[in-house]
Amino acid sequence: MLRLSKDKYKPEIDTERFEEVLLKCIDRGLLILGESPRKAIYYHLEKRERVKREEIPEKLDEFVEGLRAIFGSGSFLIEKSIVQELFKELEIPPPREESNDLVESLNYVVNVLARKSRGKG
Repeated sequence: MLRLSKDKYKPEIDTERFEEVLLKCIDRGLLILGESPRKAIYYHLEKRERVKREEIPEKLDEFVEGLRAIFGSGSFLIEKSIVQELFKELEIPPPREESNDLVESLNYVVNVLARKSRGKG
């Protein structure tokens, strides 16, 4: 599960801003399929998984499960596209061992942001 700042020993990360960036990157990542398919994915996720677009940051596991239910192993291409958008948007270098798993990659991003935040303090 994604944790942004629940641990009192970790620096705070602006969760609202991070969620906005995440949704923007998900939108762009889904565009590899086109605008109409992106709208259809959001529709099916809301109907099947009960995950509205704006709820994705809080229901990330359900979002990923929904993508995998729709696309099977092909969902990893979509997840990879989202992850690449996130690295680009936040100017974070990808890890040495890249992962196509969205949740795993988001945990990496949060850790990098936490380290950057600590460096500032």
